[in-house]
Amino acid sequence: MQRYSLPDVRFLPLGRHDPKEEKAFLWWSGSGVRTEIACTRMEAEITSTAKDHAAWAGVVMDGAPVSRFPLLPGTHRYPLLLGLDGAFSHQVSIVRDTQPSYDEDGPVILECVYTDGEPKRPAERPLLIEFIGDSLTVGEGCLGPESAEEWRMIWISHLPAFPSLVAEKMNAEKRVIALGGWGAARSWDNQQESRLGRIYGQLCAPTPGGGVSAPGAGQERPADAVVINLGTNDSSALAQLPEKERPEMEQELRFRASELMAMVRARYPQAAILWAYGLCGHQVEPILRAAAEDRKAQGDSRVRYLSLSQAESNGARMHPSRAAHRRAAEEITQALKEMLGL
Repeated sequence: MQRYSLPDVRFLPLGRHDPKEEKAFLWWSGSGVRTEIACTRMEAEITSTAKDHAAWAGVVMDGAPVSRFPLLPGTHRYPLLLGLDGAFSHQVSIVRDTQPSYDEDGPVILECVYTDGEPKRPAERPLLIEFIGDSLTVGEGCLGPESAEEWRMIWISHLPAFPSLVAEKMNAEKRVIALGGWGAARSWDNQQESRLGRIYGQLCAPTPGGGVSAPGAGQERPADAVVINLGTNDSSALAQLPEKERPEMEQELRFRASELMAMVRARYPQAAILWAYGLCGHQVEPILRAAAEDRKAQGDSRVRYLSLSQAESNGARMHPSRAAHRRAAEEITQALKEMLGL
């Protein structure tokens, strides 16, 4: 088999990355590479530093997930595809399937690919959608039994979560910046540093107060649309506060939500911005809707708030089921098509 060190022009980078990086760093859910190939087998050498919370990787063929596996600490060679018919060509994606964890020293690194076929760089899809969010966006609970309660990566999967579903429905590339427990203003346990806006413009360690590793993406392809799914953890933080302190946090949430949309607008002047919230309830919906109206009042006409249907069933970890993700994907897709005139 031939060895292909990454990055390589025959492999299309997926997800947020710095084009100047000399390695294929997989920072976020869904980041990886895609190639078009006819082969009988494919393997990959992957480096991971996660210890207690093993990172997981996945393989997608022609848009359909076909494999998912945990990564051992260190650098190891993994079988991705075996026993294929070399007469048939497919688009194959190798992606990080789980969010960053706090016991990682850095991103997962896709070192190289081994295959007996000839990879060819596929054309990029016509649209690019960026997703900003929390555990719902990274797909926590999408795999595993409803009885699962422990916080482990095995129950988290990007492959069946709504960002993947929306991207497939719209024939779009996707980019994910999301961390379970984080919010627009505060995390589920009331930490103000754990807000996505603080690290949105950077590739960095996801720990609260974590240092910056590299600037993220002025050189990236501009997003055509950005979907923000935050508010669930802010609602949890708000509920923990004494009644007299809640009005101040409500104002803080409204400000931070508007601030995040302004960051997105500064990065992507032409993008449609959709704030979609409600999978786990609508407790802070009036605040988020007001933030979207604030942006409109400031002259941003390409902002919209979408009230999602609340999940009617749970998967693992008391998070929305795959059925709930499918319904959310339908609602988000419809809203984006209207905003983009499709």
